[in-house]
Order: sequence, then C-alpha cells, then structure tokens
Amino acid sequence: MTYAIAAFYRFVPLTPERVLALRDQLLSLGKAQGIQGLILLATEGINATICALPEALAAFKTALVALPEFADLTFKDSFSETPAFRRLTIQIREEIVTAELPGLYPTSTQHRHLAPKEWHALLERGEDEVVVVDTRNTYETKIGKFKGAVAPPIRQFSEFGRFIDENPLPQDKTVLIYCTGGIRCEKAILALEEKGYENVYQLDGGILNYFAEFPDGGAFEGECFLFDHRVAVDSKLQPSQQYSLCPHCGDPATESFACGYCKGAGQVCEACAGKPHCGKACTKNCAYHLRRLAQRV
Repeated sequence: MTYAIAAFYRFVPLTPERVLALRDQLLSLGKAQGIQGLILLATEGINATICALPEALAAFKTALVALPEFADLTFKDSFSETPAFRRLTIQIREEIVTAELPGLYPTSTQHRHLAPKEWHALLERGEDEVVVVDTRNTYETKIGKFKGAVAPPIRQFSEFGRFIDENPLPQDKTVLIYCTGGIRCEKAILALEEKGYENVYQLDGGILNYFAEFPDGGAFEGECFLFDHRVAVDSKLQPSQQYSLCPHCGDPATESFACGYCKGAGQVCEACAGKPHCGKACTKNCAYHLRRLAQRV
C-alpha cells in the first residue's frame, strides 16, 4: 500500500480565535479523510507534515487551500510504503517553528529565496565567493548536508542565533542558508538581517525541494533527516534504508546488535551505543531490565 505525504507551511497572521477555529476545523477534516501527521498552529501561521492514502490526502489538500488564509499553499510531496505517522496531532503553539523569536516572521511568501537550480549555480562558484550555512540541528547534519556547508553544533534551532553571534560569518561573501523544507530559514534570514548581514539568500523549499529538482543528490551529500517514522529520505525522496530511530534518544540509529535482554534485533545511535545498558538494549524497557539485572550482580 502506498501512502502520500505532504509537508507545508505558511506564515500568515491569525487571531487567537481563528487559531482555535482552525484547529477544530482541521481536526474534523483530518478525521473524515483518515489523515495522520502533525499540524502546528500559531498566531503566525501553520506548519505541518501529514500523510494518508493518495485520494484522501488530495481531498484534504483541496479543502485546505479553499480556506482564505491558505489559498496559495505549496506542498512538498513524497510517498512511502508505510505510514509516516501513527495518528493525527494538532497543536497550538507560540511559534510554528521554535526559534524563540515570536513576532519575527516574513510578511510575504518571497524574501530572498533561490530556486534549486539558482542555488545549485551559486554553489558552483565555490568557497571563495559563497559560504553555505546549515540551520538544522547536529543530529540532522550528521547524516547529510551540502558539501562544504557550515554545520553549527546545535541541538535546537533556537541556538542558531547565538552560534552566529559567537562565530560571525564573512561579510564579503554571499551567505546561503538552508534547512529541511524552508521554514527555519524564513526566520533565520530575518534574524541574520537584523544582525547586519545583507547578502543572504535562502533555498526555496529546502532540501526536499532541491531533491525534487536533483534526484541524483546534486551537491548534497548523504540523506535528509525527517521528524517522522521515515527517519530520513534519500535524494529520490524515498524513505531511508540506512537509518532507524534510536529508541533511547530519538537520533538516527545505525549501530545494529542482538538485544542483551530480549535477544531481538536492535539498532541505536552512535552516542547511545557507548552507554551502559543502552548500547545493547533494543528498547527503553529492555534497558531498564538490563540495569536491574546489573544491580543484582
């Protein structure tokens, strides 16, 4: 069975009352179409990744763009043989992407965006003219990034601004920033401009949009981490065959073993592989039992 997956966002001012009404409306629409996924709502807009059977997802998207606030939505589409989510969750938050910069968001859909082919052409100018900066977290950049990109050692997006303050970017080069689907860069570019950077551009639609244009991977090395059960996708937008989610911390896992408690197959991340009990436990429950057994010795 094939499932369709759509990622999308839109920055648009919404009243608190409208946010509540949208939550109820989208929950009703989602349940009617069997939608699974995560939808974030705030007074600054919407951010979501959802999945369903293709016809059901198409019907949901049609209903969504019929709403006046989301008439010009664009979707980053992909497919999977298994669901990317187990249920539909709709949350109301202060921001639709956690930057700890409430109130700072774009007022138009185009602000120094580069289409994938334009981005690729600039990359080919080389490090003498451009500096490429990844705005994602360390566990994301570890499994894939653009060749030569600066990968800040951050665990959450809200740390990005502090990294730039402590590691200023060259003012004499074109700064290119990117993320998974584009939403983090929408805030990051405004924050960089507030810090005095003028020659900054963002990859329109992020890595996912770049993969759609360059299915051979282009200048991207590795896979793109996702916040769903696919863990990551390759350059052809197919679910990762290399990574699973570490059961102990949620980072991408590649270290395989036979569980020391239940003897089943397990996989953890490199960091957890070096931790007592976690490194040989396929679940948190098995790690608990291994600790209990060790205490009896």
